Amino acid sequence: MKAFLIPAVVVIALTSASFSQTAPDTPPEKEAVKEAVLANDRAFEAAYAKGDVKALAGFFAEDAEYTTEDGEQLVGSASIEESMRQAFNVDKGAKLTITPDTVRVLTPEVVVEKGSTSVTTKDGETSGALYTAIHVKKDGKWKISQLIETPLPEVTPQERLKEISWLIGSWQDVDKSTALTVKSEFKWATGGNFIVRNVDVKNGEEQMLEGWQVIGWDPVEERIRSWTFDSEGGYADAYWTREGNRWLIRESGVNPDGGRTTAENTITKLSDSRFSWESGNRTLNGEPQPSVERIEVMKAKGD
Repeated sequence: MKAFLIPAVVVIALTSASFSQTAPDTPPEKEAVKEAVLANDRAFEAAYAKGDVKALAGFFAEDAEYTTEDGEQLVGSASIEESMRQAFNVDKGAKLTITPDTVRVLTPEVVVEKGSTSVTTKDGETSGALYTAIHVKKDGKWKISQLIETPLPEVTPQERLKEISWLIGSWQDVDKSTALTVKSEFKWATGGNFIVRNVDVKNGEEQMLEGWQVIGWDPVEERIRSWTFDSEGGYADAYWTREGNRWLIRESGVNPDGGRTTAENTITKLSDSRFSWESGNRTLNGEPQPSVERIEVMKAKGD
């Protein structure tokens, strides 16, 4: 039972070819327009991957207007080409990923698309923006007439923790064979950017152990992290990885006597009022320790 306690880049944004199906009420002529524009987008992404600045500039109308996410305004395909050339001189080998949200065919010659973009550099760094692109058909070819980028909204730590917000509330695990009861209360910390957990372990009415846990978003590692402490002097920290309704929690800690511990704990959401917990690959000072078999934890009644 005790084991349960100690557990930047310039973005040249366009549109994308990621729409997988056609709305049943889309007229064939409008669908043909969308397909033509999206085919143009695929060609743009390929040119971007090659760093072909001349080809990229060719996707813009001669009098195109481009507003970057930092507010710079570029007018004309020649100006846009020079800006892209400077960007690729700094970030050769970058890849562009585009996620469209909406595509609207205003006329057979005008299409408006909105979405978001992401650029990944050769070193693996990413940056992105929101975009609105207006495509016009000139001399039988689709060109970008206007492109406006805006910064992506900042994602708060609270939003990062929404995937485990279902834990908020009181939970209880009772071992009838030993009379041990583990009660846990999860709640949002002041400010809403951390989840704090208070743990109470009793044998009947006798207090056996208390524990405290803080769960937050690690902006350096870019993943959920937790820190756990118990009333006997032990502590641990862990990183969380999600797989569907399962969270793998890789933990390392220190016992009150200085012993080094590691474990891989798994929490699986079974329903809004029930989850399971188990622990494997456990070690103490490098020596293998017995696993903890699956335990089901229930939400307290009335919570």
